[in-house]
Amino acid sequence: MEEPIVKVEHLSHRYSVQWAVRDVSFEITKNGIYGLLGSNGAGKSTTMNIMCGVLKPTKGDVWIKGISMREHPVAAKRHIGFLPQKPPLNMDLTVEEYLAHCANMRHVPTKKVRHAVEVVMERCQLSHFRKRLIGNLSGG
Repeated sequence: MEEPIVKVEHLSHRYSVQWAVRDVSFEITKNGIYGLLGSNGAGKSTTMNIMCGVLKPTKGDVWIKGISMREHPVAAKRHIGFLPQKPPLNMDLTVEEYLAHCANMRHVPTKKVRHAVEVVMERCQLSHFRKRLIGNLSGG
């Protein structure tokens, strides 16, 4: 059986006295497209925030590529890219500047940043937006 890239076991989180997530378990394998569905207040955002290491669970654990988020959060987060619905972006950066900033945050060696940015812009078909301010991009 294929090793999961994300494993969530008995995840629970409580805000004060209200449980947002209760005993959730699932695995995500390498191949596929997955969605987290539920009504408002079902715990989707809380679950995602815990999976990405933004929030610590009340109970349970998340493993990213076999690394426990609870025991080794920095190592686990090295394998995650997380873009919240309302990202904390500097809207005055261009697409190119922002991608260079992201490469630096991901510890891409300085001499390789320009190439990495070019590869990402080409792969995501963003090259024609390179000088556009992030604040002027559509949400889609």
